[in-house]
Amino acid sequence: MSNKRLGGLGIIIGAVALIAVACGGGDDNSNATTVQPTSAPLATAAPSEASTQPASGSEATSPPTAAARYSWDVSEVDSAGAKPSIAVDASGIPHIAFMSEATPGFLKSAVLNGGAWDVSTVTTGYLYGPLDIALDSDGSPQIVWHNHDNEDGSYGRLANGEWVNTDIQSSGHDGWDINIALDSGGSPHVLSVDPAQFGSQNGLEYATLDGETWTVEKVGTGPLPYEFGNSIAVDSQGRPHIVWFDDQGKDLKYAIRDSGGWTISTVDSAGDVGRYPSLALDQDGNPVVSYYQTLSESSGAIKLARWDGSQWNVQRIDQLDDVFPGFFGARKNSSVVLDADGNPIVAYSDESVVKLASWNGDGWDIETVATADKEPLGQQVSMALDTQGVLHITFADVRQKGRPGVLGTVMYARGTP
Repeated sequence: MSNKRLGGLGIIIGAVALIAVACGGGDDNSNATTVQPTSAPLATAAPSEASTQPASGSEATSPPTAAARYSWDVSEVDSAGAKPSIAVDASGIPHIAFMSEATPGFLKSAVLNGGAWDVSTVTTGYLYGPLDIALDSDGSPQIVWHNHDNEDGSYGRLANGEWVNTDIQSSGHDGWDINIALDSGGSPHVLSVDPAQFGSQNGLEYATLDGETWTVEKVGTGPLPYEFGNSIAVDSQGRPHIVWFDDQGKDLKYAIRDSGGWTISTVDSAGDVGRYPSLALDQDGNPVVSYYQTLSESSGAIKLARWDGSQWNVQRIDQLDDVFPGFFGARKNSSVVLDADGNPIVAYSDESVVKLASWNGDGWDIETVATADKEPLGQQVSMALDTQGVLHITFADVRQKGRPGVLGTVMYARGTP
């Protein structure tokens, strides 16, 4: 296995707060649905592979093993970009979306063609991430991001070789910490924050596209700030599952939407826990979540929670010791996928290292994907798994960490079993 050193550790710049301009709160709840709190999510029966699950009903800690399960090839995608997100098509070809948070900045799409990246510009303007990308059944990308010029989330899809971009219009300065999932028909389901920093009481907003019209509804979380992340997945019945960090209770929250509205429950409430979650669904539609537990200003644990049909089973995977939180810091520092047997694989990062943890049935195999050298890493890691069992990870180093935004070098790592 080869580990490539890239971008490096520099002097950590103090957290810089985003200037909260008067952009309007947008507290219209006309599209909100009924919220039904409960102690457990509505999910189907647990999978039969008991070895893929942590100890039932408690937080378990399995000692990591030293075995490396993947050989890593790390390469540069683009020397000017940040906050990348990745998806892989049916042929195993990676697609990466990334941006420059500048005035003006850009959003670009990169596709690996042979041994080179084909990069195209999706849009330009005053943009903010994190962004997200998903591919439909034909391998066509759909991307979401925050349009700071128009104070909304934005959505772009590639149609006949051209990018078609629209704003997801809603009251307020919304569309922050935005994520996308596609249903079986390829229709987008978008989750984002209408932030408390701009006076909103709405918190999470969920948007769907019916032909050319977006419908936006409030999940019912109450006020939330941006910068702590969220995640969305859609099951085979077309129901959205979402996770987020409740900054009031310092808890990891989960919700599912069905015909009765949103049902909200707590996943983990042990300490300051639940930032930067990543969500996957197993073959039975049960949620699996990776997330971060704050231990100090610069350190925390990476954890995994899995629903077994009746309760959440929680494990502590590993610890990160060089975390830079905040608007210009960590926003998506873990990413979870499930292998063909339903075993979770988690990529995670601080400013020093990108690591991978793979569940082997008895414990976690933990290995290093890349380490920092001259510049810190961006703590924004995104991972996809192709049908051949190959892992595809994107991340970035950061040479600019401050107003107007983050800029660095976008990287790609291919992990072959």
